[in-house]
Amino acid sequence: MTNGHFLEAMSRLQKAAGTVAEVPSPASRVGFSFSSKDRMEFTRATLASVDTESGFDVVWVDGSESAEAKQLPYQYPWQKARLVEVHSGVSGGPDRAICFGLRRLLALGYDYCGLIENDLLLAPGWFSRLLALFRLAAEDGIACGAATVRGYQSRVMAYRGGYFLSWNIGAGMVLFSRPAAQLLLAQYHALGCTARSLFRFYGDAFGIDLRGQWDLWYGAPDHLLAMDWGYSPLLYRHGLASVGSIPSLVCDLEFDVGCVLRTAYVGPEAENAGAVYPAIPPSALRWSALSEPLFRLGWCLLQNWPPLYRAARYLHHSRQRRRARSA
Repeated sequence: MTNGHFLEAMSRLQKAAGTVAEVPSPASRVGFSFSSKDRMEFTRATLASVDTESGFDVVWVDGSESAEAKQLPYQYPWQKARLVEVHSGVSGGPDRAICFGLRRLLALGYDYCGLIENDLLLAPGWFSRLLALFRLAAEDGIACGAATVRGYQSRVMAYRGGYFLSWNIGAGMVLFSRPAAQLLLAQYHALGCTARSLFRFYGDAFGIDLRGQWDLWYGAPDHLLAMDWGYSPLLYRHGLASVGSIPSLVCDLEFDVGCVLRTAYVGPEAENAGAVYPAIPPSALRWSALSEPLFRLGWCLLQNWPPLYRAARYLHHSRQRRRARSA
């Protein structure tokens, strides 16, 4: 599978949706929704790295419970970025904070609307690199709807020159074009997906085989995914790509990527490295589609009969271990 394969797939998706590539201009207004909830040590570290750049505004969406953390949005000494709004007491979980922040950014008229969570360290130069990703994709004829400077190797479909195509861009650090942000908000209620549905989408749309991808399946035959796993599939369906930076310019503060996700950050050696996953056999997609009704029935039985569920998990993990040993 070559890089040309992915360009052809994007061309088909864009033609079907009628989308065209657009890039930020010097007049483009960029805003980020920065979401936080307590964890002040993480919040301060993230803000210090964000505030190394200028040229964008920040809407702070805070759901903190401690009195000290609630005061931080009003006390943080910004140096380069511009804080335009603070919204305290936004509770209800991360998806509510995300939707709230994107709505405010759209209402304020930003051309590019981003999300940054309070558990990341961004390297200097992250903002200019982020904007450049839209241009790099456009030079290949790709309409970029979402860009990030946080890159996990396991989430990459294909490496291009200076950027990669991502199958899961997530909500931790991302910048959406205005049309992409509007689309996301309009269909946020429909973003729920499972590992199997993502496997089938990317098999159909791009011909890649995600069956061996650890942090999609986590050793289970299927499971419900967080809402942000649905961002990239939704955008691709509307002819908008998710792209990331080569190399990654972000480090996670909350967890070790190697231990938790069993992957690594995208490094400079990935430049123009091509496809990451093998091509999927057509028979695998056909079998997945044909077996879906039976799978759902079996899944329902397993969830309501714990002994059978434990036995099925044991057999599944035994099969996974055998496949790993033979690989």
